[in-house]
Amino acid sequence: MDSVSTYSVASLAWLASQAVPLIIWPSLVTTLLRVDGAAQGPQYGVAHVSLEQYFARSLGLSQLALGSLLLVLSGTLPLDSMADAPRADDTTAPTPYATAAVFVSALYHAATASYSYSRYYTTGGQLGYLFGCLGASVMAVFGLWVLMFAGPGNRRVSRRTGADKSTSGWPFRNAEADRRKRR
Repeated sequence: MDSVSTYSVASLAWLASQAVPLIIWPSLVTTLLRVDGAAQGPQYGVAHVSLEQYFARSLGLSQLALGSLLLVLSGTLPLDSMADAPRADDTTAPTPYATAAVFVSALYHAATASYSYSRYYTTGGQLGYLFGCLGASVMAVFGLWVLMFAGPGNRRVSRRTGADKSTSGWPFRNAEADRRKRR
């Protein structure tokens, strides 16, 4: 499994770990993240609870949809009819949409990390926001790493020698290549 597929699966796992509690038990999540004393009076009626449950379940379903789209667009989950047939080319190669899918999901994780940190800071240190910030930060950094170093556009290999063309001689010299050139 290449780095784009690993990122896609890790992102789906992180989003699913957030989505499942939101879908199954939305009132628990909203109760855990509520600031003490906020909206607990008699004016906090059934309509507010229904609305919270609706939005929590919608968020959970949208997180699952985002993770599933990332799997499909990155090529980790092939959906074409020729997926089972043997082909001469590499079937695990990322699709042309892999970079865009990783970019959008990394932006999502970065925005979620930023929001979670700001909520952690303003609520006085609730651990739920801290865990959300840490997980989203890890996924955002992983997505940035995939975009910069391990994406599908970063593989330039020479057909003749098999060497990686994306390396340069700065700041260190490639002594092996220099020795081959002298021959």
